Amino acid sequence: MNGRGNRLWLALRFRDLPLSALPDGTDDGSGAIVVVEKRRVVFCNIAARKAGIVRGTDLATAQLLSNCRVFQRDRQRELNTLHQLRDDLYQFTPHIDIQQSRHTPQSGLLLEISTCLRLFRGLQNLYHRVQTYLQGASLDVRAGLGHTAQGAWLLSFTHYDIAGPETCATENTAVFIERLHRLPVQVLQDYPEAVNALTQMGFTTLGDIAQQIQSSAVSSLAKRLGRDFAQAIMDIYDIGSDFNQAGLFNRPAPTYVPEELFERQVQFDFPVIAIDYLNPAIESLLQDLSEFMHLRHLACQHIQWRLSDIYRRLDCVDVYSDVPQSGWQLLYDLTLIHLENKPIPFEVDCLTLVYRNKLPRQTASSPLNLSGQHRQHGDTQDLAIAMAKLKTRLGENAVHKVSYRDSLIPELSHTIVALAEKCCQQLPDIHRHSLRPNWLFSPPTAIGHRGERLYWQGYLALMAGPERVTGHWWDSPVARDYYLARRQDNVAVWVYQDLYDRQWYVHGVFS
Repeated sequence: MNGRGNRLWLALRFRDLPLSALPDGTDDGSGAIVVVEKRRVVFCNIAARKAGIVRGTDLATAQLLSNCRVFQRDRQRELNTLHQLRDDLYQFTPHIDIQQSRHTPQSGLLLEISTCLRLFRGLQNLYHRVQTYLQGASLDVRAGLGHTAQGAWLLSFTHYDIAGPETCATENTAVFIERLHRLPVQVLQDYPEAVNALTQMGFTTLGDIAQQIQSSAVSSLAKRLGRDFAQAIMDIYDIGSDFNQAGLFNRPAPTYVPEELFERQVQFDFPVIAIDYLNPAIESLLQDLSEFMHLRHLACQHIQWRLSDIYRRLDCVDVYSDVPQSGWQLLYDLTLIHLENKPIPFEVDCLTLVYRNKLPRQTASSPLNLSGQHRQHGDTQDLAIAMAKLKTRLGENAVHKVSYRDSLIPELSHTIVALAEKCCQQLPDIHRHSLRPNWLFSPPTAIGHRGERLYWQGYLALMAGPERVTGHWWDSPVARDYYLARRQDNVAVWVYQDLYDRQWYVHGVFS
């Protein structure tokens, strides 16, 4: 085989994950314990195995055999445990992927370590440090080493010492190929139908599959056992159509980036009952957060304050900003506004600031800005800050913006939208060049008559018009003649006569 041999994968399989992922204290070492899913045993401890329980035993039989304690499998807790372990093992390599079997409760991690061997001075030192770390996690771990991710995973089901020059040389894949050949076909647990077919045809090891590929290429497997199974074999061995051809594409190793987490707290010397005593701690924690984001080129739009007391009561305050922030001043102002509107629920013993975000900081570099764009950006930033403070003080639904809506009827040509929504500010020419006041009445106000003259808080004189507006015939037909009028105190108003009822109305006032 002419493999590339430029990678080395370490598979870590956690055999007892269905049990170890359950809450602490589940396994106290007393008696038989089984973890079940759909009334079938997916994991049993040593005491249960001694009583004759195996994976796949139905729940009733397991209870008759051992009078065992039963726990339901929690897949989400298992996944959370794998995520936590992936975060912890990031210190050894950035190339980590999660492995979960579709048909069996086998889960673990796949680590690509070829790029990290020099940093840790060889494979043995790296693996020893991984082992040492996992011992503190109290997990039953089985390891496998291979030139492919899936090959390493399968080799974790047998035992080979991860040591020696043949495993340290990433260019030498022959040793891994030979070890894979010895594995029974039953290790291909995610393909039970293919395994049954292989067993009926007399195949006992992966080496038998390899001989079939050498004699008639991978296409024969695809015809008999399916394309997915054939692709799995190609991925395990890193081959193309046969063993004389390496895989056509060298897939990039998955790169894991852990979630940026900032969580710091201040423990007070005495119970705090007033907001003023919280201010110094709030400012100090936000300055630490600002330094944290500056070093990592991050910004945030959401932080959470956690207030707790000696009785472990907890109260959370969420602070949001429409504009990503890398400084602490606006977050400080918004926090104080939140706390002013919400009384402290108890005597605060500890204040914690939590930030979880992957938002990159947007930096605008314009050293020679002669067009006034910097000033406009500053105005936009000031507006965003003002809006954030208003929303914090008045509530999320109390602050809106106006968006154009396509309609000839004045009161229907705009709508109110939330600040976070996109709005339309592009007016058509018919509205841009016509008389429109900034202040419209809703609803329009009726105009009275004094003698032959129009009267609304003073006599009105028509100055320009009419502009006829018609439409909305499918719902409530509209037909109006609009005029620019001037009141006797020189206030310009926008009036119209309804052509249906012949009544006059004031619709707006010009600024």
